Amino acid sequence: MPATVHYLHSQPDPIGQFVRIGNSGHRQLETLHSADQMRVEHVVVEAAWIGVQKDLIHALREARVQIILEPNIAELSALGRYEGAGQRLPWANSSRPLAPQDFQTTSDRGIIGAIARFAVEHKVHAILAPTHFVETVLDRWFKLDVSLCEALRAALDAEGGEHIAIDYPLITTYSALRDSAQRRAFVASLRDRSFDNLWLRISGFGADASPAGVRRYISALFDFHGLAKPIVADCVGGLAGLAIASFGASSAIAHGVAEKERFDASDWNGPRRRGGGGQTGRLYVPGLDRMIRVREAQALFEVRGARRLLSCHDPDCCPLGADDMIKNPKGHFLTQRRRQISDLSKVAEGRRVEHFLNYHLAVADRIARQAAKLNTGEDAMTKALQRASLRLDRMRSVLEDLHRTIGNDASRSRPLRRRGDAGGAAAGELG
Repeated sequence: MPATVHYLHSQPDPIGQFVRIGNSGHRQLETLHSADQMRVEHVVVEAAWIGVQKDLIHALREARVQIILEPNIAELSALGRYEGAGQRLPWANSSRPLAPQDFQTTSDRGIIGAIARFAVEHKVHAILAPTHFVETVLDRWFKLDVSLCEALRAALDAEGGEHIAIDYPLITTYSALRDSAQRRAFVASLRDRSFDNLWLRISGFGADASPAGVRRYISALFDFHGLAKPIVADCVGGLAGLAIASFGASSAIAHGVAEKERFDASDWNGPRRRGGGGQTGRLYVPGLDRMIRVREAQALFEVRGARRLLSCHDPDCCPLGADDMIKNPKGHFLTQRRRQISDLSKVAEGRRVEHFLNYHLAVADRIARQAAKLNTGEDAMTKALQRASLRLDRMRSVLEDLHRTIGNDASRSRPLRRRGDAGGAAAGELG
């Protein structure tokens, strides 16, 4: 890593990180938090699981972590996603997905009122507005979503939640994001609305994005800077997420704990698929910019030279290298992602891209090149390593060219602002 940075001017605005807790593993996350391996500033909690995660959320609040509520309206309105724990929520319909007519009542008797009361009761700092997956700017849901954001602001104020902020999740397709006319239409509709941060969750994009895809995503986000609001790249991780933030296209990234680093809504509007949906243990290998299954990692580390090349060499994270990575993959992931973001945040915005290219992407590229030469003895493993190397080589070329093209004069997403304690509650208090 580079030498200590000395500031000649004001300290740079840090890159934000939002961690989606998800619906499992909260006991393990409690342990990681107790061991100081879960140092985060913002967490997103799903409304359906907030009860069973109460101890974890309590501990996070005591540590002054910002709590953002996810009401899961998009999932509850999609045929392929609405089944599950979310059906127990007071604003859900247990027999079918939510439909536009279900949102006609925006007073305290309807869905919006129920969400507002829930947010106030659980003393969250912010809430993701009730939005839906929209395939285009002309989708029937989009116009309704904009009005629901305003209705939520009014409902929160009426319930005593004036202090609770609203963030707006724009959930759409990669093709819609790439369409300049649609981007302008999205921006025009969202201008001067009652929300703090704009979250972009883009179907078909994430940590495994192609080099060209990362470049297009970054270029597309510059149009949203016209809203003069901080942008959060949601469900994005890896070097793709770090690149987006380094270029200033977003102010923050959001992802799960070794999961939810890619978003795919291709099956949301069809019947729910049965079986095969469980999360398997995955391990973050920074040198490959990949999440791989733990059992695959175990086999990889048996290859001569792989442990030296690919295991974690951070003594404060994994003192025993590969063995600790496999034993504690979530702790390893959280520590390494935090350090990546912290390192980039220390660098002045005008030099952040060069720093990312030279000390993050170039390092991974070099390691992946060496990994591609390992004698694995397995064709599938060798090809996977070669693909990882080729992707990083191309990403370095593509992003270096983008940096030469736009220079340091491109607009930057507004920095995040710290939001105060919800309801003036004492640290650690949770309804």
